[in-house]
Amino acid sequence: MTNGDPRAAAPIPVLVNFPLDAAEQAVIQAVSPRVQLDLTMVPDGDQPAPGGGSSPAPGWRRLSEAELAPLLARAEVLFTFRFAVEWLRAAPALRWVQLTSAGVDHMIAAGLFDVRSDVQVTTASGIHAIPMGEHVIGAILAFSRGFLTAQRAQAAARWDRYQPGEAAGKTLGIIGYGPIAQRVALLAAALGMRVLVLRQHPGPATPPVERFYGPADLPTLLGASDFVLLAAPATPATQGLIGAAALAAMRPTAVLINIARGGLVDEPALIAALQAGRLGGAALDVFAHEPLPADSPLWAMPNVLITPHLAGANPHYNARATALFADNLGRYLAGAPLHNLVDPARGY
Repeated sequence: MTNGDPRAAAPIPVLVNFPLDAAEQAVIQAVSPRVQLDLTMVPDGDQPAPGGGSSPAPGWRRLSEAELAPLLARAEVLFTFRFAVEWLRAAPALRWVQLTSAGVDHMIAAGLFDVRSDVQVTTASGIHAIPMGEHVIGAILAFSRGFLTAQRAQAAARWDRYQPGEAAGKTLGIIGYGPIAQRVALLAAALGMRVLVLRQHPGPATPPVERFYGPADLPTLLGASDFVLLAAPATPATQGLIGAAALAAMRPTAVLINIARGGLVDEPALIAALQAGRLGGAALDVFAHEPLPADSPLWAMPNVLITPHLAGANPHYNARATALFADNLGRYLAGAPLHNLVDPARGY
C-alpha cells in the first residue's frame, strides 16, 4: 500500500484459528501497530498452548458461533491450520489465508478457490523440513539396521542375533524436490547414500543430488533405488502415482517411504506387493483413509512401519509457523510478493 492510500494507516484485522501463546501473539503484533489480532481459541485456564493443530486442547476454549461471527465479518487475514470453507462466505473482507500446513490439497478439495477466487492462499512450506527430514532418515536407519526385527524380538524377550545392513552406499530415490526433500537429500548424502531425484522440470544435478529425472523416467528411478521417498504434493498428476506398474518397477528389496499424501499410493496394490514379497518394506506416515482402519492388513505386516501422520510434528511447530506468518504479514502490508503463494491451477 502506498502512502497516498487512505487505507495505509487502517487497522488490519488478523484472525488466528489455532492456539498461540502470548510470546507467539507478540511476534505477530510486533509486525505493525496496524495489526488487530483476534483469536478463535482463547485460554480457559493456565494450560500452555500446544503445538500444531486446530482442535481445542486442555486449557483452551473455541469461541461460540455468536462470538466468532463478528470476527469473521471483519477479518482481512486468516492464519489457520484448517477451516470450514463456509467461513469464506462469512468473511467478505478476507483477502489472504496463511495455512500452517505445507499441503493445500484439502482446501482445494473443499472448494476454497471455487468459493472465493479473490483470496490469496499461502502455505507453510519449509517449516517441516527439520522434523520430516529426521523422520525419513529414522525410517531409513530402522530398515537398514533391522530395528523392526529387533523390536519384535525384544517384545518376545528373545535374544535373536541378526545381520543388520548399512545405509551407506545405498541409493535413495526422491519423488518431488521441495524444502523437505532437499533437507532429506543433504542428510542422506551425509550418510554416504547416493541421491536421485524425480521432479517436474529436471536440470543439471549438483550435490547432494547425483541426477535429476523427469516424470517420464519414473520407472528408471524406481528400479535404481533401494529406498523410494514420496515428497511430492497431492495433485491430479500425482494421484495414484505409485500403483501396480510402479511397484513392479521397484527392486524386490526396496523400501517405500511416504510422508506426502496417502493418495499418491494405490494402497491395495501396495498391500498386494508386500504380501507377495515383491517389496522389501514400507514406512508410511500418510494413508488413503485416516485414521488407518483397524482392519487394514498393513497393521500386522512385519516389514511395515506405521506412524499416524506426525512426521512434521515437533515442539517448535507453532513458533516456526508464526515466524513465517509474521514475515509474510510484513510483506503483505508492504505490498510485496508473499512466500509460498498457492497457484490454484498447479494445485500447490
